[in-house]
Amino acid sequence: MSAERTPPLEWLETDGLGGFASGTASGLRTRRYHALLNHAATPPTGRRVLVNGLEAWLDGSAGSFPLSSHAYLPDVVHPDGARHVVGFRHEPWPTWTFCLPDGSKVVHELFVPHGKPAVVANWRLVKRGAEGPLVLRVRPLLSGRDLHGLHGENPSFRFEAAVAEDRVRFEPYPGFVTSVRTNGAYLHEPLWFRGFRYDEERARGFPYTEDLASPGTFRFDLAAGEAVWLAAAGEAPLEPADALRRREYSRREGFPTPLARAADAYVVRRGSGHSIVAGYPWFTDWGRDTFIALRGLCLAGGRLDVAREITLAWAETVSEGMLPNRFVDDGEAPEFNSVDASLWYVVAACELLARGRQAIAGDDRTRIEAAITAILEGYQKGTRYGIRVDGDDLVAAGEPGVQLTWMDARVGERVITPRIGKPVEIQAIWVNALRLAARALGRSDWTALANRAQAAFSARFWNERTGCLFDVVDDGHRPGVDDGSVRPNQILAVGGLPHPLLEGEQ
Repeated sequence: MSAERTPPLEWLETDGLGGFASGTASGLRTRRYHALLNHAATPPTGRRVLVNGLEAWLDGSAGSFPLSSHAYLPDVVHPDGARHVVGFRHEPWPTWTFCLPDGSKVVHELFVPHGKPAVVANWRLVKRGAEGPLVLRVRPLLSGRDLHGLHGENPSFRFEAAVAEDRVRFEPYPGFVTSVRTNGAYLHEPLWFRGFRYDEERARGFPYTEDLASPGTFRFDLAAGEAVWLAAAGEAPLEPADALRRREYSRREGFPTPLARAADAYVVRRGSGHSIVAGYPWFTDWGRDTFIALRGLCLAGGRLDVAREITLAWAETVSEGMLPNRFVDDGEAPEFNSVDASLWYVVAACELLARGRQAIAGDDRTRIEAAITAILEGYQKGTRYGIRVDGDDLVAAGEPGVQLTWMDARVGERVITPRIGKPVEIQAIWVNALRLAARALGRSDWTALANRAQAAFSARFWNERTGCLFDVVDDGHRPGVDDGSVRPNQILAVGGLPHPLLEGEQ
């Protein structure tokens, strides 16, 4: 990204299920991921975009003024409601203030209620300009696509709308249902909007254009009161927007700081429990990221109930001594290509168990202890991708074409940083997992194994020439061949884990 190009400020609203709404402070959608109703069909995966955006206009005696902005090919912004924005705040949720040429002032709010695949938008007149009627026109822009895809005009899109009192139902493609509840009147006016332009996608070198469909327009008498538009995925009953707003405001007020509330956005439902998504907008819940983050988001924050649910949920996924690194977004089989995810699980699970019986007990404790045992014994026996405890009691891992550590970038069939052998941070997590598990489960054999592994680490990893640690020893599974690359991975040998592997001057 060039120094001259400054990306716009972005906002994020999450539903606690894996779905979210996102956009920019200006109102322009600059990414394919900027959408108002993006829901997780199989929480927290299977994410689909139903409502990409809204086009809004205020019609009065002084003319029509836009309250939304959209970028089109080749270099057009229409309408350009951003020029009327005089204020934006993100707490307690995204709120825009518009000052229009006739003197009117309009406030627009948008929030996602926790625990529901829904979005609520409202507009209210806070200052009257010219006399006469004031009609707000809102057009939803729909797709019905995978989160990572783009939508094009096609004859299969179904514009039909089912209208009943204050409800309108759209199903552009089979199974992609959007239910709307509103205090406005719906007028069916099917249109295609062609050639939306997403500048952040273009900057990343990806396809960046999209066509969206709009079945019709919702009209509101803004002079008579607040306009409310609530959209939800599927057929679930829609609560009144006011009830959702009161409950959501109270929930957000319950967090001690904005940072604590922001952290909560990453805690999501998985089955009957919880998990942690690795990041928005791209990722769902990854094993490695979940159990690195759990220690800070949940254990340090005192959310032991959530930590227990997450740890139990993932305990059921252990296979051949390994935790999945990723659940793919479209419901396919999970991926196990990580040597460290399982070890991070052991570290986090043992720290949870160390909180005492008040944190976790009974059958729950038994299930977690079984998962810990399966992982450590699985590594000792050997498992997928050449992961095994070698003769020096260090963990060896890797085979050509597979990336197993957090440096897992891959382009086509090329693994950018393969790190086959005995990576430095894996040994640090391995020794810590053994020591913590030995104490939690009373296994003296694991203490002995940890002592041997740490002694081997001290003998093998210190690079006298550079005064730091080797990145990988037995590089490429070649005994005695070491990779002296200086990488940040080695920091885990001295910090971030309960038991450092280096002491003193080193």
